[in-house]
Amino acid sequence: MKLPLLWLLDYVNTSKSPKSIADAFTSLGLLLDKPIENNILDLEHRMDRADWLSIVGCARDYAAFEGITLKKPEGAVPKSKGNGGVKIKVESPDLVNRFNTRVFRGVKVAESPKWIKDRLESYGIPSINNIVDITNFVMVEWGQPMHAQDLKKLFNQEIIFRRGKKGEKVLTLLGQEVEVDEETLVMTDGKNLIGVGAIVGSRLTAVDETTTDIILDAGNYNQSNIRKTSRRLNIRNETVARTEKFLHPEL
Repeated sequence: MKLPLLWLLDYVNTSKSPKSIADAFTSLGLLLDKPIENNILDLEHRMDRADWLSIVGCARDYAAFEGITLKKPEGAVPKSKGNGGVKIKVESPDLVNRFNTRVFRGVKVAESPKWIKDRLESYGIPSINNIVDITNFVMVEWGQPMHAQDLKKLFNQEIIFRRGKKGEKVLTLLGQEVEVDEETLVMTDGKNLIGVGAIVGSRLTAVDETTTDIILDAGNYNQSNIRKTSRRLNIRNETVARTEKFLHPEL
């Protein structure tokens, strides 16, 4: 877990040195894995604590350790009116604990503001575009993986969660074709497989420069199934690092 101290300071007020902050995290159980560079702590994460894979989670424990106030973020999410016309169906409820979506229409895919690109770069994530970047930003800050898809690329405006079928294949966002099995949680739009649930999305519904309408989702899944599927498919990424641990369903 990379912890940019500039990002941490959004949530705590401290004048202590980077080494002193690193020592505090060592006491909490997050050991310094590499020498401190550019005021970024590279912390070794060994516990089943998904909250420690987020800026807010680290800030909360650091504030408690030092006896200082955690600065809570301001703002509220406007209430949603319906599901944006997208039908959601979960056929494997034992593998999906929660799945929330929000539709945004009339968006413009563009370059992200410099401050967002700088924050992501400090964590080690390259900037893609404003839509993809904001999902990664939220994931790093709060620990909740998110996924954006081009709404117009969804067949029949539908998302279905089910177990895979032998021989089915998914073309991932990175262009890798992976074969699933009956224990793999997949996302389908009723015609095509559009992702391996909680692990990786598909190129078929990827956001690109022509996208104008998106569906944004955040889910909570069976962590044991995610871990086994990730190993079976040999897919490791920032999303898996969080969803295979205990990610609180209410996050």
